[in-house]
Amino acid sequence: MTYRGKWHGRKFYFGLHYDLHAGEGDATLGTRCSMKELVPMLKLMKPDFVQTDCKGHPGYTSWFSKVKSASVPPKLKKDALRQWREATKALGLPLHCHYSGIWDKAAGKKHPEWCTVDSEGGIAGAPSGQNAGAPTGEKMCPLGPYLDKLMIPQMIELIDRYDVDGFWIDGDLWSTEPCYCKLCRGEFTKKTGIAKPPVKETDPDWPAWWNFTRENFESYVTKYCDAVHKHKPGVLVCSNWLQTFNNPGEPKVPTDWISGDNTWVFGLDQSRCEARFLSTRGKPWDIMLWNFYCSHGMGKPESPWTAKPQQMLMQEASVILSFGGNVQIYENPGAVRDGRLIPWRQKRLNDVGNFVKKRRAVCQGSESIPQIAVLHSEHHIRNTVKGRNLMWGIDSAPVKGAVMSLLENHYGVDVLDEWALLPRLADFPAVVVPERHAMSEKMAIALKEYVRNGGSLVVSGAEIFDRLGAEFLGVTKGEIQKDKAFHVPAADGSVSLFSAAWRLVKPKTADVIEGLGTTLLLDDCILPYPAATINRVGKGRVAYIPADVFRDFERNRYPLTRAFIGKVAAKTIGSLPIQVDAPVCVDVAMRTKEEKTIIHLINRLSGIPNQPNNGAIDEIPMAGPITMTISRPSKPKTVTAPLEKGEIKWSYAKGKLTVKLSRVHIHEAVVIK
Repeated sequence: MTYRGKWHGRKFYFGLHYDLHAGEGDATLGTRCSMKELVPMLKLMKPDFVQTDCKGHPGYTSWFSKVKSASVPPKLKKDALRQWREATKALGLPLHCHYSGIWDKAAGKKHPEWCTVDSEGGIAGAPSGQNAGAPTGEKMCPLGPYLDKLMIPQMIELIDRYDVDGFWIDGDLWSTEPCYCKLCRGEFTKKTGIAKPPVKETDPDWPAWWNFTRENFESYVTKYCDAVHKHKPGVLVCSNWLQTFNNPGEPKVPTDWISGDNTWVFGLDQSRCEARFLSTRGKPWDIMLWNFYCSHGMGKPESPWTAKPQQMLMQEASVILSFGGNVQIYENPGAVRDGRLIPWRQKRLNDVGNFVKKRRAVCQGSESIPQIAVLHSEHHIRNTVKGRNLMWGIDSAPVKGAVMSLLENHYGVDVLDEWALLPRLADFPAVVVPERHAMSEKMAIALKEYVRNGGSLVVSGAEIFDRLGAEFLGVTKGEIQKDKAFHVPAADGSVSLFSAAWRLVKPKTADVIEGLGTTLLLDDCILPYPAATINRVGKGRVAYIPADVFRDFERNRYPLTRAFIGKVAAKTIGSLPIQVDAPVCVDVAMRTKEEKTIIHLINRLSGIPNQPNNGAIDEIPMAGPITMTISRPSKPKTVTAPLEKGEIKWSYAKGKLTVKLSRVHIHEAVVIK
């Protein structure tokens, strides 16, 4: 049975995450975070919950740990954690510890036998940064002694000595890769019957080896969750990025809530996918937004960290809030390592907090109004994986491309894995399967039945043909051409669409939506093969795009590709009960709460071009006008836009509600009661 999770309560909505990743040379930690200094700064920001520094990736603690294998900075003078606990107790705020799990450099130095072993028999380095790939021994083996000898004892110590309310375990999923130690190799052979674990990602046995690693990691997290819950029920545990978009599948591991720290720059796109997926997990969740960013990658001295503009944080938060999530902000004051919070930055975060809390009544506790489900198949991921890392090693690009292209055509989109979609399949008017040919047989059968019963389905990719079949798709098998770009008619022109594999099919029972060309000309050099077809099956319809169209869109974001996808979707899905006409920059989230229909509108514009050497979102201009058409049996009592109070007009006639909003700045919600 899936554990449904736990949270402190509905009022704990906006959080502060503060960490410094203590190192061996740190001496001033905690010298400037007394009650007198810390309480006014927390009051200035007004968070509802706090996560504070405890043990970072270097493996050193910011408290005087008494556990035998602990690493405490030799010159540490003050107990920072004790002071954070006193301040948060005084303010009635839950306190979580930021604790790095798998990634622990100090533990690796003391106990190299605890480390992950690489395929050549050496100890593995850091998962990222300057020591990535170096034999520095920074990643712990999930099956090794580290968990029982250091991690769980320190978690128990923190509960007993500091009365902490929870743990946010960092450096966990995204730090884990296959371990070739003697224990892991033996257990792999015992479990699978495969004599030796593969070394190369192209080996046919690689998915079995990667999934063995994933299952070991899940057992490791389960063990520390169970230990904490047994020792003191009510203390909450989260493993950073576990059960999120890059970790689809039934959320069996008994963490209490789901969380991940968004990328420090260009995070808006990631949140667009994460929010639509996390809201289907059945657990409390949040996304952590970095309060700072830099250009040209992490750690480059010529591009130092700087604070994000408030509007950038508000824009990122809007996507999360609209799907019912909580928000926390990651603050790290850089070279100020004595525990002080920066007043001007805390004041800015208060502005962000006011923005977030203003939206709580509209956003919290809402549920999705189903329109389009994008399938993010865990079976496809696990059967086709080619990477090493449990988080970064999976291929989710086509799913992202589907989400983004559909949002830019103003559909309401939810992202569901098979575990979430199978019980709810009939709820969605339309389903999109973006190049997910290795879905389970159960999912493939269910999708066919869904269409026969009246559902609308869009599938893509050359390989999906073999999964669903010629009769269902209504086309011939055709030949496959590799690494080709063909021209596809779109809007008033055509667009070149690259695919690693194009299937050149011919229609049998299907109708052609658009044809293929070899040049930009719309009436010359046209091939006898379709770019997209639509086939009637039972009461429903299935559209087929025989190429990697969603991967292409995720990579290139061409407007004409978006238009092509929009045409295929419109032909297949037809009219929906809620339709939105807005600028492309406006994302839509369709929700319901307490018998109210809520249409969220998120403006993704930036007043200054957002580009590789300028990641800031700043001076967001207004976007509009926006027109919404909603089919409903009766005239509503009220139609309001309570968040930004823009000019709104509405009318009702013949079963149609028409709502016109003059503009949206960052995030507005049209509430229909």
